[in-house]
Amino acid sequence: MSWLPLSFGAPMVLWGLLALPVIWWLLRFTPPKPQTEVFPPLKILARVLKREETPQQSPWWLTLLRLLMAALIVTALAEPVFNPRERLPAEGAALALVIDNDWASAADWG
Repeated sequence: MSWLPLSFGAPMVLWGLLALPVIWWLLRFTPPKPQTEVFPPLKILARVLKREETPQQSPWWLTLLRLLMAALIVTALAEPVFNPRERLPAEGAALALVIDNDWASAADWG
């Protein structure tokens, strides 16, 4: 075992973590989704004076949450294994295989 009880079944997928800055850039510079509005003219005029929300002004915690979710997805795709077992013995080493096939181990066999 290594000093850290964690290994990955597909460690090359962890290179996907390098895409996090690209995701952050896309979240920051992609325009927000248009909102549908009910037509009352006074409500529309009142909203004209308000500042529109742009991705650069989105809350920092929302951007952090999105990046954290992307990092967790990449880590999950790397198939993490906590406390991996020791490797099987090398070729030529002794290996004992014990099989119990008496009637007590399978009560419903015919």
